[in-house]
Amino acid sequence: MAIGGVAPVGHPGLIRTVVDTDLARFDAVWAAAGHSHAVFRTTYADLLALTRGAPTAVTPSAP
Repeated sequence: MAIGGVAPVGHPGLIRTVVDTDLARFDAVWAAAGHSHAVFRTTYADLLALTRGAPTAVTPSAP
């Protein structure tokens, strides 16, 4: 799966956003800005604040 499909910010209105709680273990989080060649560095806490996302444990689906 490629990164960048949907940017976490920049939408005309607030959208429901979940942020994987596993990301909290990293000092830096790289988020795609709507394209796989447009990424930005942030922190887990800043990503939560920026997106107003809900911290959520995300379980990968079976192949």
